[in-house]
Amino acid sequence: QNNRVALLFGPENTGLSNEDLKYCHIVTTIPTANFASLNLAQAVMIVCYEILMARMEATSRDRITPHLATSAELEGMYADLQEALLTIGFLKSGEQEYGLNQVRVFLSRVKLLSRETQLIRGLCRQLKWFKKNS
Repeated sequence: QNNRVALLFGPENTGLSNEDLKYCHIVTTIPTANFASLNLAQAVMIVCYEILMARMEATSRDRITPHLATSAELEGMYADLQEALLTIGFLKSGEQEYGLNQVRVFLSRVKLLSRETQLIRGLCRQLKWFKKNS
């Protein structure tokens, strides 16, 4: 998806007005330790450079694609999690669907990796083993 972005710079002598600023989704400033302000050309150059650096960093990050958990891995993890949480009494029999849905909502915010689902499944096995043997 190609989203369009606009950069808005104000006049050198006044900067952006409050009327201009209300249309901006993000506002940034360029810290200048020794100078009160930069001229417009300097400000544009710095912002464009920072955008280029951020894009290059994102591109190199995107090359390393993590192995996100598949639907099958997630469903297996949720089944193990449900069983373990029932075993230790965290989920009550009549409330298990609601409780597990809350756990799903919580974990869905995190894009779990395949190895992370394996970690959670191992934790579930240990919880069940501990409950059985204690």
